This record gives sequence, C-alpha cells and structure tokens, in this order.
Amino acid sequence: MSSTRWLFLNTGLLISAAVCGCGGGDIPEDPVSAASQAPSEKIDVPTPEEVAAAARPAGVTASIDSPSSAKTADQKTAEKSDAPGTSADGKQTFPDDEATKTLREIQQLRIAAVPTDIEQAKAARKERNDRIVEMATRVITLTMNEEARKPQFYQAIGQLLEARFQNALVGGKEEADALYADIQALNDRDPKSIPAAEGVYYAARFAHTKAGMLGKSQPVWFETLSRWAREFGDRFPEQQKRATSLLFGAARSCEMHAHATDDKELSKRLMTECRLCYTALSEKFPKTEQGQEAIASLRRLALPGQPLSQFSGPTADGGFVSSDEFAGKPTLIYFWDSESDEFTEEVLPAIAKIRTQLPPERLRMVGVALDEEEAAMNSYMEQHDVPGQQIFFTNAEQRSWNSPLIRFWGIAESPSIWIVDNKGVVLSTSAKVEELVPLLQQALKK
Repeated sequence: MSSTRWLFLNTGLLISAAVCGCGGGDIPEDPVSAASQAPSEKIDVPTPEEVAAAARPAGVTASIDSPSSAKTADQKTAEKSDAPGTSADGKQTFPDDEATKTLREIQQLRIAAVPTDIEQAKAARKERNDRIVEMATRVITLTMNEEARKPQFYQAIGQLLEARFQNALVGGKEEADALYADIQALNDRDPKSIPAAEGVYYAARFAHTKAGMLGKSQPVWFETLSRWAREFGDRFPEQQKRATSLLFGAARSCEMHAHATDDKELSKRLMTECRLCYTALSEKFPKTEQGQEAIASLRRLALPGQPLSQFSGPTADGGFVSSDEFAGKPTLIYFWDSESDEFTEEVLPAIAKIRTQLPPERLRMVGVALDEEEAAMNSYMEQHDVPGQQIFFTNAEQRSWNSPLIRFWGIAESPSIWIVDNKGVVLSTSAKVEELVPLLQQALKK
C-alpha cells in the first residue's frame, strides 16, 4: 500500500502575432505574476529518466490528471456539432487541405520512434517539438477565424502547448519563457476562452512536474503550482475535473512538503498555500470527491488548540476507543500500515522508546492501522511490538484509506502522528519523530 495519497523568440513570434491579432482582452494580473515568480535563475536540466519519473510524481508531490483526460464541454460540443465539416454520423470531416494534412503530420511525428541513445533521443525530441511548434502555428493561422474549424484550432493549440511543455521540461530559461509567452498570448486573445484555459492548465502542469523533479532544492515550484491551480479554479470553474484535480494536487503537494522540510518559514508559507487551495476546493466544488476531502483536511488542520472529538473506532482486540475518554492523561495517536518502511524504521522505534519511559499510566497510545487485510496487520504485530490499542474496522469496506477516521479528518499520509494533552486538546496533527519528546513534555505539563 502506498504511504501517501501534480511566445517565443523566433518562430514563436508568428504565433504571438497570429493569436493576439484575432481577439481582445487583457491578461489578468495573477497569471502574469505567477509566471514571473517562477525561478528566474538557471533552471536545473533533468535527465530523460527524471522527466519520465516526474510524469508519475510521488512522495511530496501529489498527482494531477493528464491533459488528455479532460476535454472541455465546449470541445466536446464542437466535435459533435452539425456545423459545416460534420458528417451525418456526427464525425468531423474537413477538406484535405493544408491544415488537415499538417495536423495529420503532427500526429505521425508524435508516434515516430526516437533513437535509443539518451543524448540522441533528447536531441531528436527537441527537434520534433520545434517542428510541431512551427506546424501547429501554421494550423492556428489557417483555422482560427473559421467557426467550423474550431476543433482543428483547439487541436493545434493543444499540440503547440504540449510541444512547448516538453521542451521546457528538459530545457532552460529560454524554453520556459517560450511556454509562458505562449500562455500569455492565448490570454491576450481571450482570457475566458478554451485556449486560454488550456494555457493556464499547462502552466500549472509545468509547475507540478517541476515540483516533482526539483521541489526539494527549488520549493518555489510548489508555491507556483498553488497559484496557477487557484488561477485555473477561479477563472475556469466549468472545467470541474481539471480544476479539482489541480487544486487538490497542489494542496496535498504543499502540505506534504511543508511537513517534510526543516525550514520553518518555508513550511509556514507552504501551509498557507495548502489552506488556500483546500479552501478554494471546499467553497467552489464542495460536492466533488476532492471538495469533500478538502473540507475534511481543513477540519484536521484546524484541530491544534481545539478539543478532540468525533474520533473513535473498534480495536483489533475487540474493544473500542473514543476520544471522549482521552482527558486525564496525554495521548499519542499514530496512523500506520505494515508496508511503510518509514513507520518500521523510524516511527515505531521512537514510540517504543517513549513507551519505556512513559508507562500506560502516564501516556495513552492509540494506533490506527491502515492495512486492508487483517492477516497482514496481525502478522506484522506478531513480529513487532506495536504499542497501545489498535483501531481497526471489522467492515472491510472501512479499512485502509476508506477508514471513517481517514475520510472524516482528511489524513494525507501514513505514518502520521498526533499529540493530545491531558485535557483532550490537540497539540499537533503532524508531529515529526524528533518533535515527539518536546511535545509530550509540553503535554505532561498542562
């Protein structure tokens, strides 16, 4: 089980002129500021292997949907319209002219094989993406003023942004600037349009991928991701799937990195971004799954300093644990699963040592086991001394990340440690191993 749950210099000037020449509207301030606040110094160049890994980020970067998974309602409508160029069965049919042929060539380029040598492959992809930029620019110019050609226009925009995005990932400042300039040009044309939404989405996707690759050394990418995600949610709420995916991915990424860093000021900034994204989700998309998780997460984040209630469950030994009984002595709550190396190697030894110093009369320990299979949990506890009562739901559908406790409190990661004082007031819901002794000393003094 997983332990945690993201125009252009030369040829681009042609697109800038073409796109900006067919519409109006000033780009809102926030997208520009978000772009300008991305790292302006030399951007580290990842290897192809790092780029591939970043496509499925883990650890301190929560995932977001790929752009291909979320067509907009307008795009779907355009594809099914009965405008000229649509056949009787609803499929788009366009003249076999330059625009159609160019889009077909782009599709063929996308699936063309590249050399197996890493450096040769990198050069080949760069050359291919540069060609796609030029070809997509030509299609945009040919189709942008024809209503019946909207699907082709949208397709060309998507191909352009994808090529810029790929170049920016493995390139430097020049390639990143080209991507941002494209995005600004689309906003200049029409800030409420589908192409503008596509641009903002790619800006967020770029920040998300960079955060996955470089977040530890350049944490500004997490903040940039948060700003772009909120920008997308504010301006394009009709694209619910993308908006919720971006906001939730940004919130979780900021939260997990805030907990992972030792920089207190950075942690504070990231938690602010995290709360902003969760709040946007809870207010704009409260009925979605991500919106519900955001509401639960905000509930958890508001716990420190408040009495703990609505925390209870059956135990593996047939008993029952309730926070109503926590007053009287401090309580250490820990969420864990048997497949977590971090729990086995770091958390368990730490709480076992604390148990030897603070007997049950002075400190209550409660574990929340997140294994899906009871046999796996029991096998682990037979091999390890896991202290305290263990909450484990008998209903298989309420185990692991479907646990009522996990869902109600929006738990983001396992292992996770909470500290409650002897009055039942929560001191922390994100205690690090090295913070346990000071927090428990604080709890014992209250």
